[in-house]
Amino acid sequence: MASTGGLSELGMKSPYLRRLTTWWAAGAAVAVGYGVFLAVAALRLPENAELTGRFPGQPAVKALMAVLLAVAALWHPPVRERRWLVAALLFSAGGDFFLAMPWWQPSFVLGLGSFLVAHLCFLGALLPLRGASRPRLAASAVVVIACVSLLIWFWPSLVADGLTIPVLVYMAVLAAMVCSALLAQLPTPWTALGAVCFAVSDGMIGIGRFVLRSNALEVPIWWAYATSMVLITAGLFFGRGAGD
Repeated sequence: MASTGGLSELGMKSPYLRRLTTWWAAGAAVAVGYGVFLAVAALRLPENAELTGRFPGQPAVKALMAVLLAVAALWHPPVRERRWLVAALLFSAGGDFFLAMPWWQPSFVLGLGSFLVAHLCFLGALLPLRGASRPRLAASAVVVIACVSLLIWFWPSLVADGLTIPVLVYMAVLAAMVCSALLAQLPTPWTALGAVCFAVSDGMIGIGRFVLRSNALEVPIWWAYATSMVLITAGLFFGRGAGD
């Protein structure tokens, strides 16, 4: 294949790209469907009601988006990225599964741990793509400041709940993942925007758990998170040539 011939040139003629696109679109469709379900449930249930546990198998349904995106990643041509992305998406599915069981005491720590490993895997895929520029570095600095500010805001509750170390480590890895996405040299901004959405989603999770102590943000948390996963993968899957 010529050096300029990548995914964008192959288009729909490639069975690999067709399969990747089909599974990616299926993951995006499931994300939208689950988000609509949460929005409707929130409107029909009393204020601040728990939106998980509404039907049997809800944790598995919540995790399905990330599983489908992981299947899509199996058709991603760059082998190095493929391995990291499949692992990242499967660990993200595990995080979704655990966080959909708030009645089980270890669920939050297990979900946090799953997403921690997922972020490390995303780092493995993104770090070799890094490049430096003043706007990218400035955006990364903003992300670090925002993460530190959230930690300071959450700190009293983290101490009370005995979660200072796990959340501190998680936030550090999250910040590194988002910064690596902002610094990645990709032809579209989708992966960078997706990583920022991931940080927004996690920030809302922290606010809901450690500040509001309520479920009021569950619907926007899902939409921000689902958007992040779809965008991160879109930026890595599409619009790239063989030399990218």
